[in-house]
Formats: sequence, structure tokens, C-alpha cells
Amino acid sequence: MSLLERYTQPAEAQIPTVSHQGDIPAGQPTCTIWIDGQEVTAVAGEAILRAAQRAGFNIPTLCDDEKLAPAAACRMCLVNIDGYERPMPSCHLAVEPGMKITATEDGLFKMRRQNLEYILSDHNAYCMPPCQIGCPTHIDIPGYLELMAKGQHVEAARLVKEVLPFPYALGLVCPRPCQEVCRRGLVEEEIAICQCHGYTGEMVMEMEKAPTPFPQLPATGKRVAVIGAGPAGLTCAYYVALAGHAVTVFDMMEKQGGMLRYGIPEYRLPKVKLDKELNSVWQLRDAEFKGNMKLGRDFSIDDLVAQGYDSVFIGIGAWSSNDLPIPGIDLPGVIEAINYLNQNASGDPVPVGKGSRVVVMGGGFTTFDCARTSRRLGAEVTVVYRRSRKEMGAHYSEVDDAEHEGIKLEFFGSPVKIHEKDGRVGGVEFQRMALGEPDASGRRRPVPIEGANFTIEAGRVLRRRLPDGDGHRHPGGRAGKARGEGDRSLPRG
Repeated sequence: MSLLERYTQPAEAQIPTVSHQGDIPAGQPTCTIWIDGQEVTAVAGEAILRAAQRAGFNIPTLCDDEKLAPAAACRMCLVNIDGYERPMPSCHLAVEPGMKITATEDGLFKMRRQNLEYILSDHNAYCMPPCQIGCPTHIDIPGYLELMAKGQHVEAARLVKEVLPFPYALGLVCPRPCQEVCRRGLVEEEIAICQCHGYTGEMVMEMEKAPTPFPQLPATGKRVAVIGAGPAGLTCAYYVALAGHAVTVFDMMEKQGGMLRYGIPEYRLPKVKLDKELNSVWQLRDAEFKGNMKLGRDFSIDDLVAQGYDSVFIGIGAWSSNDLPIPGIDLPGVIEAINYLNQNASGDPVPVGKGSRVVVMGGGFTTFDCARTSRRLGAEVTVVYRRSRKEMGAHYSEVDDAEHEGIKLEFFGSPVKIHEKDGRVGGVEFQRMALGEPDASGRRRPVPIEGANFTIEAGRVLRRRLPDGDGHRHPGGRAGKARGEGDRSLPRG
């Protein structure tokens, strides 16, 4: 029987006899009241709850504190009083001479139970702190911060790895939704949760054997193919291997990492350290990587099934993007943002002359990765976004750092045309926007201001549009299943 169920039953034990008079300070005016048929001497004007507690009656409460003014917020201390039409909160009502009070009866137990269930039904703070709720993977943030504070970095890493295997990469690239709701921000500023993730990962990076959240289970004899060696694929491979299955990861690129390696710039995520962290996957038994292997070019899902793989996980990412339907989008000098970052990360940087003008369109992390990379190559960079600074998808620290590096920000501009000069990009024409009503994302929708166009000169334009799934689609809009319409769950046993 749960505590809640036990609580709702009327107490059968008799209330002990107590000396009500002894705890009242001398000289205090008193009066006599009756609680559950027993005579009680109370201090005149005090709350019924205080008089009952002094007399030994156990009336439950959640919000009562002697240092605070009574709020009657929890409604757990309800009692029946003769002459009152409904139960009243005993913390909020003063005693009166001759008052007859009932604190123990089935009706009150039922009412208190309903109030408690209502409180618990929508009060996640009792179960999980806001930072942990805000984290998409619900990492035990308070737990690993406490372990870090004690210097127990291996245990802290193990705790993070229970739900996410790469704390170092996480700490450097995560958009930090946990910090947005950190309660410390109500006092001064939020705790640097992500930086702590990165610190934990770095502290265990040089260990000969990377810590795991639990020992690798015995071999099951099952085989799993993972297509894509990005964060999703490697995470899948890590936990599949820990579960005792043999796992092979295929990727179209030569090296592992996906966008961690070929998208995120070196200044944000050093690749030498990334390799050390990702190596934790290949330290596990029966885990291997095969690069330069592209789905649809070098093999098919049917091929993998024919080779004896019991399950196939598809995590190919979104390397291509939709076109931006404006005149001039195909001019030389217009580069898709993902391709731009990929070339720079692959050691074949796009030539950006010192002092050349670059326009980057968008307001997310990819936009600022492109802008800050171009700035490091010597360009004069302008970021143009169709909403305000507040609506930008990038973390405010990214935006602030970009400004400190000399990148210009232009708000309320939507591209309408890319102008040509000498056969290539010469500039971008934008329409001035204003914020209207909120759209499906909750952000206010940008609406055009007629006749308020402006043009920015540029020799190179970096565009960021919605990512596409590289053409691998199920007729219903989802990735195809490994076995027709069969189960894609992990092999069991």
C-alpha cells in the first residue's frame, strides 16, 4: 500500500492525552476550543493549525512555514468548523472561544487526497529540476554537477553516458536548452551546464579505457548495421555494442563524426579531441567502422539483410537542403551553408579573400558558424535575419561573440533577389520586414513592408535553408524499413 493510500485511511489510534496548557507562554491570553471532541486551550488569535499542532493533532500541510505569512495554497490542512458551510484551511483561520473543529473524518481525508493528487499531477519540480526537464535527453544534471564538485570526474562521465555517450562534444555544440531554465539565472546568471559537460568529457579523454555507464554485456550473437556515423548513428552503435550485439557502422565519408566533423568548425569543436572521444565506441567489443560506403551507391538495405544483419538503423542526417526560390540563386559565388562548412572542415576551404564582402542569410547556429568561419578567413561579414535578435535560433552567446569579432548584424530583412556583377554575385536585395502575429513555431511571423527594400554589396552569399534527407524517403514520408513494413526494434536475446 502506498503512502498516499495509507494516508487516506482514518487513523484508528486514539489521540494521546497531552497537557495543552504547559506549552503556552505565561501571560498570553487564552481561550478554549474543541478539536475532534477534545477540549484544547489555545492562544487567543492564533491559527487553528498552531493550536492543533501544540495539542498533538496531526493535520497535514505542504505550504505552512512559521517564517512566512499563511497562504492556504496547498489546501491540505482543511478542517470542518461548526457554523461554517464548507471546510476551511486551518492555517489561515484564527481560533475563537468555544469553536468546535473536526480534523479527522473520511470526508476530509478524501478532500485532502484530491488536493494532493491535483498538486502532484502538474508539478514536475517535485520529481525533476527544470534543467533536467529542459534537456531533451533528461541527463541527471544536478547529479553530475555534484560529482564534478567532488572531483569524481569518471563517475560524472559515467552518469552522463547513461543517456548520451559523448559529453565533450555535447558540451561544445549543444544549444543549451537546460541553461535557459536554470534557476540560478533568477539570482545572477545560469550555471555553465554545457561547459561542465565538456570539462567532464575532457578530463576522462586521455584514459586508456574510456569509462562506460555499465559493463558491456556478454555477446548475444546478433548483428546490427548502422548507416551513418554522425551523432545519431554513433550513439546507436555505442548502446547497441554495450548491449552485447555486434555492430558495424557504415558512412559515406572517410572518417566518422558526420556533422560533428564535417559541419561544425574547428574553433568550436577541435577534431583531435573529437577523435579521442569518438574512439570510445571502437573500444567496445565487436564494434567496427567502414568509411566511404554510401547507401544506394555501394550497398542497399536488402544487401545488409542478405549479409545476415538482424537489424538496421538509418541515421544518414540531412546533408542537402531545399532551394531558395529567388532570382540569382544560381549565380557563381552563392554557396549553400552546409557545403561551405563541409569544404572548410575537409581541408579544402572556399577561397574568401581578405577584405571581401560576405553576406550570410539566417539566424541559427549554422548561420553563425558560416559567418564566424568567413571572418576568420579575413572577410567583412554581414548576417541578415528576417526577424529580430530575440527570435534568432542561435544561442545568445554565439550572437554576442560574432558581434565582438566584428560581424555586422542586420535584422528584419528577407532576401528577394541576388544581383549580378561581372557574371557573378554582386549583392543581395532584401525586403524590410516587420513582426506580425505568432506562427506555428510560436515566434511572430515576419510580414513585408512594401517599398522598403535595401541592397547589401557582396562577392559571396552563404544561404541556409531547411535541410533535406538526401533523397532517401519512404513513400509515406519516412525512411524505409529494413524489412519492408516489419519491426525495426533491436534484436533480443
